[in-house]
Amino acid sequence: MANERHTDYRGWDIDSSTRQSVHPANRYVAISNAASTTAEDVYSIVANGGELATNWVLNPGVEGTTVDEFVATGSARARDTGQQAEGVASLLINPANSAGSEGFYWESPLVARSINPQHISVQVEVRGASASGAVTLSLRDAAGTTTHNAATSHDLTTGFVQLTAAYTIPANTDAVAYRLYLVTTAQHNINFYVDKIMFEVREDTNAVSTYVDGNQTSGEGPLYEWTGVVNASSSIKKSSLTKIKGFQFTNRSATAADIIYLAFDQTATSANGIPIYGGDTFNCEVPLDFRGKISMIAAQNTPTLTGVIWGVAE
Repeated sequence: MANERHTDYRGWDIDSSTRQSVHPANRYVAISNAASTTAEDVYSIVANGGELATNWVLNPGVEGTTVDEFVATGSARARDTGQQAEGVASLLINPANSAGSEGFYWESPLVARSINPQHISVQVEVRGASASGAVTLSLRDAAGTTTHNAATSHDLTTGFVQLTAAYTIPANTDAVAYRLYLVTTAQHNINFYVDKIMFEVREDTNAVSTYVDGNQTSGEGPLYEWTGVVNASSSIKKSSLTKIKGFQFTNRSATAADIIYLAFDQTATSANGIPIYGGDTFNCEVPLDFRGKISMIAAQNTPTLTGVIWGVAE
């Protein structure tokens, strides 16, 4: 796939039902929490399912061995497994030390015309081989000649640092490609490493999304996915659970009096909570419809609650 948008989310999950009461569960959350005599949430639903996002870069974490999409300009580039912000590899850039603006660029597919303004955001994490020299992140046109944003300059350090840039495409702009450039600010010969490279187009906000790639994991099932081949296709981040439909919980205490009280969409107390005695399991497979939280409180001590919550993302 290409040109994914966060607004495509309706197609990211398959729902064969026509009635909410029989929607198949498509999210789960594993639970292992110690309760106390102070009420706390076992799980709290994030408003609107949290952040939806896409990443058009095909090998954004440089975990795949092919780095051809990153085009060297006045430099040599290679995959390197000695440094990484995440995973096992990063993109090594070796400036030629002949002039400034040496590094690499990545070119997007065509960004389709829209009657609304569209917001492009890009981000990278970068570190230097030493704390010397500077690099600049920018968004340019497909020829590389026009800079569309206030370029972000950064003095290299020996730790990975996130850089971001953004540009709003005016409404009714013809379909065109854009380039992410990360190059030396001025001439220098300091190698630098680049990881977690992201390019996103949205219509709802010009804010930079949290980094996304299909290798990321979640405690709520497969929220992060590749749209095609692993480490060689765009990525999506789907909605988290928005409706609790069922659960199974076990109170792991061997003492029956170590009761855990559970409450749904309200804060648990011994008066409103459903008691789970030490050693007991509470299982509910009847379709539920809770959209706020599950809360717990212990009668005494700190018994551990384990189990799983399942539900849907709407």
